[in-house]
Amino acid sequence: MNGVRSIILRVLLAVGLSFALWSFVSFSENPEETARFEDLTLQLVGLADNLIVVDANGIPTTSFPTVDVTLRTDRRQRSELRPVDIRVVADLSDLGPGDHLVPINVQPTRSNLSFSVPTDGVEPAAISVRLEPVETVTVPINLEIFGSPPFSFERGTPELRYNGEPISIVTISGPQSRVRRVAAVRAVANIAQLRATYIAPLSLTPIDANNQPVEGVQVRPASITVIIPINPVVGLRLVPVSPVVIGSPAPGFAVTGIEVEPPLITLTGSSGPLDAISLLQTEAIDIRDAREPVVRIVPLIIPTGTSPAQGEPDAVQVTINIAPIPLPFQVRLPVEVIVTGLNRDLLASVRPNVVELTFAGTSAQLSALASAPLVVQLDLSTFGPGIYQFAVRPTLPSGVSIVGNPPEVTVTIVPIPTPTPTPEPEPSPEVEPTPTPDAG
Repeated sequence: MNGVRSIILRVLLAVGLSFALWSFVSFSENPEETARFEDLTLQLVGLADNLIVVDANGIPTTSFPTVDVTLRTDRRQRSELRPVDIRVVADLSDLGPGDHLVPINVQPTRSNLSFSVPTDGVEPAAISVRLEPVETVTVPINLEIFGSPPFSFERGTPELRYNGEPISIVTISGPQSRVRRVAAVRAVANIAQLRATYIAPLSLTPIDANNQPVEGVQVRPASITVIIPINPVVGLRLVPVSPVVIGSPAPGFAVTGIEVEPPLITLTGSSGPLDAISLLQTEAIDIRDAREPVVRIVPLIIPTGTSPAQGEPDAVQVTINIAPIPLPFQVRLPVEVIVTGLNRDLLASVRPNVVELTFAGTSAQLSALASAPLVVQLDLSTFGPGIYQFAVRPTLPSGVSIVGNPPEVTVTIVPIPTPTPTPEPEPSPEVEPTPTPDAG
């Protein structure tokens, strides 16, 4: 019995020594190392459809702090690890309305990656998130009219329309605390000294009970067409021309504006027929599948009992502007930070010298922006030794904006060290040659 136990102990000892030797050799050839990645973009996942993330004021937000991550892995994987191989996420699953402290997790984006995260390897380790329910309500439209027509003209009853149909209420949606502040939406029209019917698309602004704008909510529709008849008292009437457009542009294109020349026509007639006219229509203009501006000279449809005043045309030129629909996009690009104007006696270092920013704009604008490296120059001509913080704000073309707050870089300025002079070696004394006696 003792012999069997002795054999088992020897076998276990041999296995343990073999495993220890294998671990030592493996660790010596492929030791453990750490890798640090800074300014990683945080992703929120698991948000319920009926909730929305808001800031301290209850306004919807998509701006979150970047995350610094330190990972522990072996040397082989460390040499291959890139920022795109990991992602940092805050999981909002099963969270309800209110304030939450959500931990930030680090996940690999490839299945063949293996790493661990130290206890203090994520900075910040958690993010504060406020969630609110999404609410939708309907509110009335308040039309505010400023100014008055001139003498011999009077204002008729306003009409509010959307897609040609009468409208009196709109839909408001957004965070519950903001939506419940909205009492109505406001449209503002100015008819001062107008001699013809007012027709214009007007944007709608959500307002509270004190007539103050409310931010952070969506209005559907966002704009309406307002028609305010302006009628002459007797004899003559100046009437706006309203082109009749049928069909739709080609897919991906939209009507960006309609121009009429002349835009107003003076009609004559008795007060009855004139009072019934608020606008003058043209014959139909077909823009089906159009991809470029359409220009037509079209006859006017003159109502019975009226006629154009002397010198007025019976046809107008209509220009319908058609352009591609610009779609908003976002792209994240690196921006290099360099210094200029530094005094010759100083040295400067920038940390980090390359930052990533998210830009918003149309596809064409962002393609043009990404075609050349982005560089921000910091003018240090007025700065002496010290440590400074600068926000990275590149010069952007019109229509392109930065999403969120611009990141900051740290610039350290120090004097150039004075070199220590090296003494020159003293010359060695010359040795006189020893005379050699003559042979013989």
